[in-house]
Amino acid sequence: MLEVIALTIIFALILYLQLPSIIKRNNIREIGAYSSLMLIGIIYTYGYVLDIELPNPTHAVDFVFRPVTELLNKLLGG
Repeated sequence: MLEVIALTIIFALILYLQLPSIIKRNNIREIGAYSSLMLIGIIYTYGYVLDIELPNPTHAVDFVFRPVTELLNKLLGG
């Protein structure tokens, strides 16, 4: 339980320090990208600490890029 409290404090501190400068620049895409990546990081960190089995992100990357890689191999004769 102490780990969860420490993580919550650390994530709150990171958000407190980072978000104002991003919001000040008023770049909606950057805010969206930062929020998405931060949320993914928070979810996986809590999952790791609480021993929750989460899907491996490399499987998603493999799913997306494998067809592209196979196509390029066919086109380039590999």
